[in-house]
Amino acid sequence: MKKFLLTALLLGFSSAAVAQAYYEPIPYYGNNPFIFCTVGVPQDCWAPISKELGTFTVTNYYCFNAYSALLFARVCPKAFAMGAAKSMATSSARDPADASP
Repeated sequence: MKKFLLTALLLGFSSAAVAQAYYEPIPYYGNNPFIFCTVGVPQDCWAPISKELGTFTVTNYYCFNAYSALLFARVCPKAFAMGAAKSMATSSARDPADASP
């Protein structure tokens, strides 16, 4: 009985360690990841392509700020990972015959 309780206790702690949240402060838009990942930082001369993948494009190399762009690449895939999975599941469940032209 003691071995069972010890095993259950250890498994409970190990699963809690796997499901940790990620937080990194964003010094733009009042620390709002939704605006940051959707709009990007236009004054730093880059624009987001996919917030789920963390990809962006440089709009002007002369004023490009790599700090904010790499912050986008780190934060946004973690912030929108579940949203991408939900949208893929929803789109795969749709019937292609129901698509409108």
